[in-house]
Amino acid sequence: MESIECSLCHRKFDDNTLLSLHHEYEPCFNSNDPLASHISYSCPICDKIFHDTLVLQIHVNEDHDHAPVYTTSDNLYAQELERRDRMKIKYEQETASAISYEQLEEQDNDDNDDARIARMLQEEENAQSFEEFQNRYGGSTRTFSERARWNLEKVYKKKFISQQKYDEYKNKLDEMIAQPVERMESRSTGLIQIISRLPMSNILDRRLCNPGCDHMSSTWLDQGWACGYKNFQMLLSSLRNDSQYSMHLFGHDATNQINDDIPSVSYLQKLIEKAWTAGFDSAGREQLNGHLINSTKWIGPTEIMACLANLNIKTELFDFHQPKPIEKSIAFKYLFEWIKNYFQQQQENRNNIIHPLYLQHEGHSRTIVGYEQLRSGQIRLLIFDPSTPKTNIDQFRKNPNDKIHIFRRTLQSFQKPVYQILVIRGLLRTDEREAAKQLRSIKVPIPNT
Repeated sequence: MESIECSLCHRKFDDNTLLSLHHEYEPCFNSNDPLASHISYSCPICDKIFHDTLVLQIHVNEDHDHAPVYTTSDNLYAQELERRDRMKIKYEQETASAISYEQLEEQDNDDNDDARIARMLQEEENAQSFEEFQNRYGGSTRTFSERARWNLEKVYKKKFISQQKYDEYKNKLDEMIAQPVERMESRSTGLIQIISRLPMSNILDRRLCNPGCDHMSSTWLDQGWACGYKNFQMLLSSLRNDSQYSMHLFGHDATNQINDDIPSVSYLQKLIEKAWTAGFDSAGREQLNGHLINSTKWIGPTEIMACLANLNIKTELFDFHQPKPIEKSIAFKYLFEWIKNYFQQQQENRNNIIHPLYLQHEGHSRTIVGYEQLRSGQIRLLIFDPSTPKTNIDQFRKNPNDKIHIFRRTLQSFQKPVYQILVIRGLLRTDEREAAKQLRSIKVPIPNT
C-alpha cells in the first residue's frame, strides 16, 4: 500500500482518513525539531516505530491480523483517546464559531451557497471518518453490544466465520455478552504443564507459575479493547486453584471442582463497579466517569487492584522506569532479575504455589507465567499474551518444541519507557481494608551498576 505524506511534517500515513485526522487534531513537527524525537511508540509485537499511538493501534489490529483477532489496548490508550476527544470538541467549537460568522456574511451573498453546502458535506464526512477511525480499535462511545456487532460484521466479511455461524452469533449476541462466565472459545488450559515438560537443552533453570493458570485469547466478541480483562481472567484462573483465595473469589474451596468457571468480561465490569461503589479507587472511578458496564472502556492494573481489594485480596503495584543513560536493549535487566527473584522466592515460601504477574506497559498488558535462564546467563520471560489467537495455542499443543517461541520474550523486546507489575500478596486484614481504598504504586529503584 502506498503511503501518503504530510506536506508540513513529512510523517507518512496509510490513507487519507489518517492524514485528515492528523491535520485536524495533531501538531506538525518538523523532522529536525528536537521535540519530534521524543514522540515515538514501538509496536509490542514487531517493535516497528510509530509517532502516533492511534496509528500504532491500527497497525497492530490490521498488519498483524493474519489471525481473526488481535488487541493491544489499555488504560493508557483510554487517556490518549480522551485527549483526542477534547481536541476534537475544541476543533468542532472553533469550526462552529467560524461557520456562524461566515453564515452572517453570506446572508446577503447567495453566490456562496455552493461553498457553504460543500463545507457542510465535508464536515459530515470528517465526523464519519473520525467515528470510523475510533471504531476500528474499540475507542468510540459505542457500547459493548454495539462494538461486538461491529466486530461480528468485520470477521464475517473477512470470511473468518461461516454464514451459519454468523447467523447463530447474531441471533444470540446479547445473550453471549451477558453470560457471567467466560466462553471456552477464549480459554486454553494445561499449557503450563506442557511447558514444564519441554527439554531443558541449553536452559539452566526454568520456573513456572501455578499449573492452573489458563491462557485467555481475545475473540471477536471483545476484540480491540479488552486485553486488561483477559489478563485479569488469567490471574483469576490461577487464584481459583489456591485455597487461600478460592473461597473469597468463587465461594468454594480449591479442591471442589463443581464450579471452576472464570468470570466473563461483562461480569468483571460489574465487579469493578461494585468495588467503586464500596469506595475503592475513587480517582479511577472518576477518570472512567463511574461507568464500565456494557462499555468498551479499557482497564489497567488499578481497576484490578480495586476489584480484588473489595474481595479482601491484597495486591501491590510496582513501577519500573528505564534508566535513561543505559542502552535500551539492557535497560530493563533489573526488571528481569526482579521477576526471576519473585518466582524463586515464591517457590521457596509457599509450597510451590506461584501466581502469575500482571504486566502493564504503554500500549498493552500481558501475563508473566515464568522465566527461563540459559546457561549463558540470559533470562527469557514466559508470557501469556491475549493477542495470541487460540489457533496459535492449538498449534503449540501439537508441536510444543517448535512453537514455544510464541510465549518466550527476551530483554531486547522490552523497549517501553515504563513497565508496571501487579503482584498478589495474600489476604487483606480488617484493619488494612480502609487504607486499600487509596491505590498506590511502588517505584523499584535501579540497582547501582
